[in-house]
Parts: sequence; C-alpha cells; structure tokens
Amino acid sequence: MSPLPSDIQLDALREVANIGCGHAVSALARLVGGRTVNLSVPRAVLATASEVAGLLGGGDAPVVAAKLGMQGQLRGVLMLVLPQEDASALESLLLRRQDAPQEERESALAETANIVASACLSAIGSLTGWRLLPTVPVLVRGEAGPVVADAVTEAQGDKRMVVLETRFSSVGIPSVSGQVLLLLDRDSSKALIARLGV
Repeated sequence: MSPLPSDIQLDALREVANIGCGHAVSALARLVGGRTVNLSVPRAVLATASEVAGLLGGGDAPVVAAKLGMQGQLRGVLMLVLPQEDASALESLLLRRQDAPQEERESALAETANIVASACLSAIGSLTGWRLLPTVPVLVRGEAGPVVADAVTEAQGDKRMVVLETRFSSVGIPSVSGQVLLLLDRDSSKALIARLGV
C-alpha cells in the first residue's frame, strides 16, 4: 500500500486547491452578474466517503451536486455541491427568473458546473503544465451521504482519499453558498505531489 501524503505534501495540495478554487469562484461570480463571492480557506484532508459527507453537513443533508470526471494526468471527481435551497436560488439567479421549467434550471446548473470545473482545472493545469479537462457534468439530487459515497467509490473505491474542499458564498439576496470538492484517486494525488516537487 502506498504511503499517505505527509502534512507538508497536504499543505502543497491545499495551495493547489486555493489556486484552482479561486479561479472557479471568479468564474461563478461572473455568471451571477458580478456579485462578490467569498471563498473559505481550502482544506486538504484524507477522508473516507462518510467523512466527506460530514464535510457537507452530514449524511442526510439534502443537496444538489454536479459531478464531473477529469481527463488528463489527474483522475478523480470534481463536485460542485449546494444545499437544495441554495441550488434553487442559484438557478433563479442564472436564468434571471423564478418560474423557469425544471429542464432549463437543470441545464443552467450543469452548464455552470462545467464552467466552474473548467476554470478550476485550467488553473491547476497552468500550475502543473498539464492539460486537464472536465467530463460532461451529471446532476445528482439527494442526501449528501449517498451522493458523496457514489462519487468517492467512482474515484477511489472504499479507501481514504485526498479531498480538496472549499466553501463559497455570494454576497446579496438571495445568498448562494456551497462547496467545491476535488476527490483525487491515490495515484493522482501522488503524481500531483511529485509534480509540485514536495
């Protein structure tokens, strides 16, 4: 079994998350009409599926998640996760109306996730010299526990994995908050650490 990342290596990964998520949140701010979107200090943690669900407020918290795979030298899953109410608020902001049909709302949310993920991976690509692209987003609604468990299994199986996580919240009415999660499989986190030279 490969050794787990050290604290110094997790710090380096946290800085990658800071850069990637910073670009992601800037892209989101433009999409919601130039509002200020605040970003928390990203975390880089080693976690199992149930621990990742804990980061989202508990296994039974209702969420809407846009899930994207990664193409290129990194393998894993990138997720844009919002509490159900915040997802509805974001859909209304994106479409500039409250009464849009469900199909339009889902399409707007998926396209937003695509733009946010592309911005994040592009920034990480600039840092590493890798060409990284997201796959087509899949929208999932449900309780945080099962939603995250599926994504973790997709990325790593049932082992602990590197999770880069940050929270964002927009200023204004309605307020929209959520999280960006990067779930990296073990080989990818090792490759990224090697690329960063730590």
